Amino acid sequence: MSRQHQLALSHALGWTGPELLGLAKDYPGLALQLLTVPKQRLHFVAFVLAMTAPPVSADLARQAVTLPARVVLGRLGLSDLRGVRRVLGRIYGSVLDRDRYREIAALLSEPNTAHVLHHVSEVTPELLTNLSTLPLALRSHVIADAIGHIPNAAAHLVEWTEIVAARLPKLSVRDVQETVGDSCSFVDLKTRLTRLLDALPALEAPPPRVVHHAMRIDAPSAIRQLGKQFTNCLDGFVDAEIDGSNHIYHWRKDDADAVCEVTRVGNLGWFLGSHLGPENVELGADLAATIEMQFRAAGIHQLKVVETYDDLFYAVGRRDRGSVNDSGQLTARNRRRHLP
Repeated sequence: MSRQHQLALSHALGWTGPELLGLAKDYPGLALQLLTVPKQRLHFVAFVLAMTAPPVSADLARQAVTLPARVVLGRLGLSDLRGVRRVLGRIYGSVLDRDRYREIAALLSEPNTAHVLHHVSEVTPELLTNLSTLPLALRSHVIADAIGHIPNAAAHLVEWTEIVAARLPKLSVRDVQETVGDSCSFVDLKTRLTRLLDALPALEAPPPRVVHHAMRIDAPSAIRQLGKQFTNCLDGFVDAEIDGSNHIYHWRKDDADAVCEVTRVGNLGWFLGSHLGPENVELGADLAATIEMQFRAAGIHQLKVVETYDDLFYAVGRRDRGSVNDSGQLTARNRRRHLP
């Protein structure tokens, strides 16, 4: 095998490359087979390697390349796993990480989740993570189609159901999740989401004046002064502060400072939007996580939770770079819809 072919094959095989190319040195025909098989078959080979304890024999590698998938799965003791070839055929990118193929096997072993995977048009790492994160009540083809390929969407949706359940004492978290998960279409999903939000009682108070190390800044003059101190443009928040839809917090601890925006989202509650340092500098990951944790402890969740709800409501499917939520802000369309 030429150096050029070896490099091309190594790139196509991903993490399976070193093991398979090592076997191919003693079995040249294996390398030729790997070069000519369809991409779907490469995913099956990777699946077989992921489900087999190393070292993999050359015989098993040849079987994974040449024999029918059901025969190979039977020899691995996975004959009860249905739809593997169909699911792997809907991975359009390069070979996934080893753990992703194990994740596929685990998801296919649960009948309801397997049904969802069998009917999706594409399988991505984001979809696999979201399905694994979602409780069974929320694993439906409607939800998978609506937000399945959006990073962290499942975690945000679960958090949204917990917030709604906390605001509706007659419903448990599971009740809310079953209400959403039983949707049979995008239209039905919108109707169910709207009914849940329409049932929420009115918010009766502004967010807390103090959230751990953060102090709410109420006076417009104080907000403008804080903006000058941080070299941040906070003037635009003054009107929203006055009408009660937004609040600004000044977070301080030791030498660390941050300006935090808290936004009202209809009757759902108060949510943490941007939290930035002087001159709008992004905070370090640890500091940002600390602030988010402290606000969450006060019942103020991240605005990303609501943005994921918005993705679900509009069934966006996936986000292109720079679209809703990627910038950490609600779009004008979404903000208008959420205002009371």
